[in-house]
Amino acid sequence: MNEHIVESTEVYKIYSHAVLLCLAAHVIFTLSFGFLQMYPMMFYNVFSVLFYLFMRVTLSARRYRLTVSMVHLEVAFFVTLTTVYVGWEPGYVFYLIALCSLVYFCPYKNIYVPYLFSLGEMLLFIGLRLYSDAHEPVVTMPVNASKYIYLYNTAACFGVILYAAYISNLSAVFSKRDLMETNRKLQSRVNHDELTRLYTRNYLKEKFAEAEESSFLTALVMADIDDFKHVNDTYGHPCGDYVLAAFSTIMKTICSSKADIARWGGEEFVLLFKACGKEEALQCVQNLRKAVSSYEFRYGGFEFHVTATFGVSFAEEANDLDALVNLADERMYYGKKNGKNTVISTNKL
Repeated sequence: MNEHIVESTEVYKIYSHAVLLCLAAHVIFTLSFGFLQMYPMMFYNVFSVLFYLFMRVTLSARRYRLTVSMVHLEVAFFVTLTTVYVGWEPGYVFYLIALCSLVYFCPYKNIYVPYLFSLGEMLLFIGLRLYSDAHEPVVTMPVNASKYIYLYNTAACFGVILYAAYISNLSAVFSKRDLMETNRKLQSRVNHDELTRLYTRNYLKEKFAEAEESSFLTALVMADIDDFKHVNDTYGHPCGDYVLAAFSTIMKTICSSKADIARWGGEEFVLLFKACGKEEALQCVQNLRKAVSSYEFRYGGFEFHVTATFGVSFAEEANDLDALVNLADERMYYGKKNGKNTVISTNKL
């Protein structure tokens, strides 16, 4: 499964769970206020249950900001209403503190929006405290009921805070994964040629060092598409790009199991054969040459063939990459001057 889809699914689950928690809380509030015969608050919570049911059904990625905003506003309104109606003692105001713990879990483009929500909730908390000191509640809740509801609200708020901690940890995991994926993509761009998706010259040098250190290096092959300028002049540079990409695909199909392949520059390529015998490497190059010459290139209504010439140098013939490249390059150019579409693996200069 695509990682982006996985992350979107996880984010959806988090928002969905948050809405369901609010829904469950208001179901409990509805029952408790009904039991206490505080019908105005019971009816409000019935409305809240319907509200969260609607939000759950309509929840989508495009409405995450709206969902979070509506949760903040509904909870703030609920806390205000209950505090005015039954007073400070039952502890409904603690839900404002719980909301502040969700400051890191707000999908707004502007990073300051969550902090504005938290500031507003803090000011509302202080305002309700001052209001409660100056005004009697509309209805006085029985002492025992107030005590048990206080304990429930306290436990519920701690639960919200713990849930927020879980969400923050999950968000950190997503952020780390996103960073790793971004680094991987950047590294891939650095290491791979954009057109052909083959290794770059610099990355092949790293591969050479690894192969040389492990004594797995067998041979280096320099490949060049014959008369490539003619392709560009005849069919256009976009067609030339198509040929380079198609040629690269053929190389990967035939040789990738035995060699690291890089675009060296222009229409030149280097194949680094490792952990195979000389004859096996040479046979692979011959198979590649035949596959290229027999391949029917098709572009813009045109059908044509191209060939390539290959120069081969072996690990024991030189001590470093530059020397191997130069030797393979000399042999390749000898092949170009003497018929093209060939593989030269010995000095014939």
